[in-house]
Amino acid sequence: MNHPKGPIDPMTRHAQSRSLSPLLAAALLAFASACWGGNITIGRAVSAEVPPVALSFWRWLLAFLILLPFALAHVRRDRAAIRRHWGFLALLAFFGMAAFHTALYLSVNFTTATNAALLMAICPVLVPLLSWAIYREPITLRLVVAIVVSLFGVAVIVTRGAPESLLSIAFNKGDLIMLIAVFTWSVYTVLVKHRPQELHPQSLLIATMVMAIVMLLPVYLWESLAVRAMPVTPESLATVAYVVVFASLLAFLAFNRGIEVLGPNTGGLFMHVVPVCAAVFAFVFLGERLQPFHGLGIAAIAAGIVLASWRSAAGLRTPSPRP
Repeated sequence: MNHPKGPIDPMTRHAQSRSLSPLLAAALLAFASACWGGNITIGRAVSAEVPPVALSFWRWLLAFLILLPFALAHVRRDRAAIRRHWGFLALLAFFGMAAFHTALYLSVNFTTATNAALLMAICPVLVPLLSWAIYREPITLRLVVAIVVSLFGVAVIVTRGAPESLLSIAFNKGDLIMLIAVFTWSVYTVLVKHRPQELHPQSLLIATMVMAIVMLLPVYLWESLAVRAMPVTPESLATVAYVVVFASLLAFLAFNRGIEVLGPNTGGLFMHVVPVCAAVFAFVFLGERLQPFHGLGIAAIAAGIVLASWRSAAGLRTPSPRP
């Protein structure tokens, strides 16, 4: 297929992004959340062996090398736009790639997967607040109700149906680091909705990957020399393979596309799917049993997402008047 010689008109590219159905956009966001649910599980499993900065660095370097041959034509066409928006792209690279994943991998060295999942549930609460603070996007009553319903589902799952267990959860420095990860991801979720429309999704990903690699390189070298080096074992290689293909390439392409259509406030609710996926993965791969509280929690999370997406879907079906 031949690519157009000149740049695509921003309004045309915007219309193309809006052509994706809300249902498919929701499926993409759910897929991304599933990938990141596995990412947290694996990060916790290998925390004693794989250094956090090394895992973050190698995931983005290898993902960049894999994606580059497929994205090179788009990058060449979009290079002027990349130079024009480099500052905004650097923010995306820092908050969504370098800072978030490094903080996440570091946090699971000190805290449990349950605590990490509980703290990730703060994202859908932070995203509307940041959307209002940065872009003055309104917070509707429907969204507030959706967040509360979905957050209830998360609480049911992470407390295993016993809310009183929240009183016994002990927080440590790993949880504080996870709060940093939660904040950085919430900022990324808000910013990516407003990405330059003339940039192809692959150009966006390549540009932000390069910037994240540059940001991580000095920290990675320090970690390798002063703390511990990245081991080369079957476990570490399998971990890197998963986070490169699923948690990096496929998840970010799916998440960015879904956020374009549903917006950050609705899209952010899909972070509540992460602990659900963690429970399912534990059942499939670790032999843990699914309990009735899992069903109740999943139903509440789904209800919250449907409630928030209902208005978005109606808005996308109704053409808005041109100014």
